[in-house]
Amino acid sequence: MNRLGLSTGAIIGIVVAVIVIIAAVVAVVYLYKPSTTQATAPGFVIPMSDFTPQNVYSSSFAQTFCSKVGNVTITVWNTYSTSENEAFNTSLTSFEQLYPCIHVEVTYGVSIATSNFISAAKAGQAPIVYRDTSDDSGKLFAAGLLLNLSEYLLPSVFEQYLPTAAQNFYLNTPSAHGYYGLPDNINYIVMFYNKQYITSPPNTTDQLINMCLQVNSTYHVWCIAYGVGSEWGYRFAAWFAGFGGQIFGPNNMPQLNSSAMVNALEFWYNLTYGLHINAPDMNPSLEGQLFTSNETAIIFDGPWDLGTYFKALGCNLGAAPLPVVSQTGLHASPLIGSTGWVIASPQASGATPQQLEAALVFILYMTGPQADLNLWNYAHDIPANVQAYNQAVSQLKAGQLSPSCLNDIMEGIFAQAQYGQKFPNIPAMAYYWPAFHQYATAYFANQTTAQAAAQGMEQYMLQQMAQSGG
Repeated sequence: MNRLGLSTGAIIGIVVAVIVIIAAVVAVVYLYKPSTTQATAPGFVIPMSDFTPQNVYSSSFAQTFCSKVGNVTITVWNTYSTSENEAFNTSLTSFEQLYPCIHVEVTYGVSIATSNFISAAKAGQAPIVYRDTSDDSGKLFAAGLLLNLSEYLLPSVFEQYLPTAAQNFYLNTPSAHGYYGLPDNINYIVMFYNKQYITSPPNTTDQLINMCLQVNSTYHVWCIAYGVGSEWGYRFAAWFAGFGGQIFGPNNMPQLNSSAMVNALEFWYNLTYGLHINAPDMNPSLEGQLFTSNETAIIFDGPWDLGTYFKALGCNLGAAPLPVVSQTGLHASPLIGSTGWVIASPQASGATPQQLEAALVFILYMTGPQADLNLWNYAHDIPANVQAYNQAVSQLKAGQLSPSCLNDIMEGIFAQAQYGQKFPNIPAMAYYWPAFHQYATAYFANQTTAQAAAQGMEQYMLQQMAQSGG
């Protein structure tokens, strides 16, 4: 049993049922089987049906690829964290050993969801391969800047990823239809806490408040570090849902001008300036600094930063689902998203057909079972690849993570999945981020009311949608 009162087996069973319904484990046999059909994409020399996760790990396929395609260079923008890069570099080394004909030029430390890619693409100088969030890359796909992978890969390829993760990279709009990326993880935020101050995580917001008042008075540290006014609404979406809100309603129209948004904003304002249990004037960088230096008890973040927190706190680190909002009885439900690999359109990158072939091999390899398992082993990202996911679950069930306290931490992270919400994978989601940032910042700076902030957010989104024609 763990602190949630559930056995490891029960938690994993719940998570498997919620994230994805998997009828059977996808068996991966690393044998290259030549295609029975010779259908190829324009300019390609490798048949479409040969681009599979199984084949790209096969030495016989690699030899065939190199002999047919020859030497080729691809440019890659890497957006991994430090611990994720350990996994990536391990996978990259094995990839380049298997494919000596593919030279990979990697740019490290690229920020996710920036305008850099768009600027480079407009100049025809985008990287051939880019790792991005599913929602941001959806915006790029809708703008015609990414390759439509549905035109280059068979449908069976996308079935080798968790359905939730695969659907995160699928768009169906009048201007863009198909899969535009291959996922490498499932991600969402959880509640990380320091066991030095909190021995058992709160299950409700009432418990959170009472516990935090005690932490503040006993230890004289901030209980929570969460900069609502400095973020762009990614983490706040969980609290908005907990107060009964939805970002979009019928016909994908925004629903931010609601009592749920007002109540959620006022709740965090009260925790910050009324009860003084949430540190004011925070941003993600400061939040992390306070948490890793034992100056705050709770932080809301995703498993992508687990390595940093575990290095600082060791087995004093705990993880649990976000609490139930006492006012509504609803769970604070984070967005269940994914990151993954996309390929720029030839117009955006100037790639040749052979570079696109190499890029397909690269992203299939980097989202394949071994590379995804590397992400799990090094950084504890939740794998999107079905085979890697099943192996991760098996390790967790058997309590095989080392040190042993990591099993308890990962149980808390996996348990959050049962209380998530689907990521709105529509182009209009791009307008939510600046809308929230602008008006939440103004509200927490005492420049407007919560009611006016909620109204302004929705108005901004509607104006942007009207200007874009959608």
